[in-house]
Amino acid sequence: MRLAILGDYPRDPSEIGGGVEAVITYLVNGLRQFPDLDIHIVTLRADVDDDAVVQRDGIHVYYLRADYRFANLTFFARNKLRLRRVLRSIRPDLIHAHVAGTYSRVAFSIGCPAVLTPHGIRYREAKIKRGWLNQFIRYPLRRREERVGIRVARHVISISPYIEQEFASIIRGQVYSIENPISDIFFNLDSQERPCRVLFAGHINPRKGVYPLIQAMTLLRKRFPQVVLHLAGRVVHEYDPAYFQSIQNYIDDHQLRQHVVFTGQLDEAALLREYAECAVFVLPSQQETAPMAIEQAMAAGKAVVATRVGGVPHLISHEKTGLLVEYGDVNGLAESIAQLLSNDSLRTQLGEQARQEASRRFRADVVARQTYDVYRQILKTGE
Repeated sequence: MRLAILGDYPRDPSEIGGGVEAVITYLVNGLRQFPDLDIHIVTLRADVDDDAVVQRDGIHVYYLRADYRFANLTFFARNKLRLRRVLRSIRPDLIHAHVAGTYSRVAFSIGCPAVLTPHGIRYREAKIKRGWLNQFIRYPLRRREERVGIRVARHVISISPYIEQEFASIIRGQVYSIENPISDIFFNLDSQERPCRVLFAGHINPRKGVYPLIQAMTLLRKRFPQVVLHLAGRVVHEYDPAYFQSIQNYIDDHQLRQHVVFTGQLDEAALLREYAECAVFVLPSQQETAPMAIEQAMAAGKAVVATRVGGVPHLISHEKTGLLVEYGDVNGLAESIAQLLSNDSLRTQLGEQARQEASRRFRADVVARQTYDVYRQILKTGE
């Protein structure tokens, strides 16, 4: 079976830059167990100067230069043209598109069987971004593109019940429930916990709730003088250019420099060290679907504190595999983190139960097998 996977994919597999890149990387590694698969990955990237094809361990990766000039107004026409041209040269038996929008629109226009995995409710994420240009132009156009991308899909892999709930009125294809894959390296991670180390992993932007997390640190510092928050991720300015500066100002105004560390974007080895050394993992987001960071933390056996938003309650069972709080509740966030930092047995119990739950649901070889079975089923239908 010649398989074309469309979606975000890293230039260096050891330097994964986001959730979708992680999903595709782990999925492809899991799919290697099936010798009848001839895998081709096609990805659009703004950081490549020219189109290129790279072969890694028998898998072909096509890096296409993304063009985003006036892309929302043209509905990403130039990028779609590039994708179609490459797909015609590959001549796949089946296409697996990740993210509703450009990739799915192209996948279901080629004329061969295809399946879509939506990642995130992108129009809800876009709604959070500030500025009149986003609110009145980009957001409506992206919402339309995403909804059309869902509507044209004849087969949909749902990574969370939240996806099915959100798009229930427009999903017209067959739905298959398959959660995100997590690499075995997270499950095999040996804990090297450092007391009072708190970890956040994700982009630094308003959607991820970093500001209320920093505010919670002022409360935690009073009870735990040695508490340190590590923020693992790159700063994203497109949501709100002043957001990161407001965080820096708050840190300076409240003398938090010794308690907050910005690590920047990390490669996989460095990220694994952060998971191994943290005592508690925190994701206080305003909007999430099935965040890989939570799934990775669960696989690593870490107690999680997260906000009760979107699909997060489908990942974390309150007081069984982690603690859930309301978005923006700084006192509740601080109290939940403090509860885990001060109670070793509870922290260990929740972390171990989280690992067991993650092992049952997220192991990459199991997810790859489920996905492969869907591929075979779709090929039988010929749609």
